[in-house]
Amino acid sequence: MNKPFTIELNTKGDSRGLLAYIDDSTDFPFKVERVYWLWEVPEQQVRGGHAHKTSQQVIICTNGEIRVSLESLDGVFKEYILDTPGVGLYIPPLWWGRMIFSGGATMIGLASDPYDEADYIRSREDFI
Repeated sequence: MNKPFTIELNTKGDSRGLLAYIDDSTDFPFKVERVYWLWEVPEQQVRGGHAHKTSQQVIICTNGEIRVSLESLDGVFKEYILDTPGVGLYIPPLWWGRMIFSGGATMIGLASDPYDEADYIRSREDFI
């Protein structure tokens, strides 16, 4: 089973600021087919609460802090704190995830597949 891992994104910086980017040289385990983002999420709001059957994702906190809890089908738990735009978190299929946002946190997500409601496992009981 694939496991989650962090990805150091390509970054450059100078006196004008920092830039992170994703291109063919970025070590993604999939081709990006969908991009989505979340913002104006209330303080301590929980997002996620689902798993994907086949879709893979990388999530990046572009501002603030997001605490991510992941659980595999065989009961392995992983916790991450995303707080820099230069690091992404790879989430493979069949990992139940939930994210808790700090106030003002923003997130961008990159997915291996276009949106398909049939790919979601939204019931924890169905996941287990």
